[in-house]
Amino acid sequence: MGNFRTYGIKPYNILTLHGGPGAIGELKDVSEKLGTEFGVIEYLQKQPSIKELKVEIKEIIDNKMKPPVKIVGFSWGAWLTIFFTADYPELVKSIILISSGPFDAKYSHSIHQNRIKRMSPKEKDLFYKVQDKFKEGKNVRIKLLNQFVELMHKVDAYNFIGNNGSSTNFQINLYKKIWAEAAMLRKENFLLKSLEKIECPIKIIHGDYDPHPYQGVIDPIEKLKKDYKVTLLKKCGHTPWREKYAKEEFYNTLFDYLKNN
Repeated sequence: MGNFRTYGIKPYNILTLHGGPGAIGELKDVSEKLGTEFGVIEYLQKQPSIKELKVEIKEIIDNKMKPPVKIVGFSWGAWLTIFFTADYPELVKSIILISSGPFDAKYSHSIHQNRIKRMSPKEKDLFYKVQDKFKEGKNVRIKLLNQFVELMHKVDAYNFIGNNGSSTNFQINLYKKIWAEAAMLRKENFLLKSLEKIECPIKIIHGDYDPHPYQGVIDPIEKLKKDYKVTLLKKCGHTPWREKYAKEEFYNTLFDYLKNN
């Protein structure tokens, strides 16, 4: 155990889970901001399976935190939050899901369409070139991978303001392994079954310009009659803390949710 960073002072009662999968360090800015008022642990997901990720999260909570904790999960990290909370409800007080991918696969088809229509012909060529390499299991050169990541930032955002010097150590091999497993669990409705088990309060923050449709998050939660609250940020894409028009409201909402759970 050691795949984590701490912010603020003890007791650590907030855990942040980045997206990707494989986007290690992605929530550094958010975790630092939260650390100005809370004790926070940012988990750096380096394990190659969802089972191993859940085991390591439990070890961190058991050994470094004061449960029950509040978990903040971004994008893929929102799914991991669901998987973990379903297995260890006694360790979790509440969860905040930021820019989550759809819980039901039927909502996911529009994500690709939303992204493609925001690309120029040259950007589409880059996108499909990298996608083909992913599908074929081929390695992607670092320069090309970085260009692809930057393209995703652009098309996923309404008005992207950059990363303020904070870097994400994107691990493509982890992405391939974890995403293949996660996508299969969603396809087999295991993600929805995990969501059904959750009894703690659920808070949702989502951008109205996020290519991941917010209906794919809200509709399943409503059908399951869960205790939830949602904030839909205007003029906001996938990473709210890096959006010109939504950053301030995002942080205000996040702090409010954490203080009032």
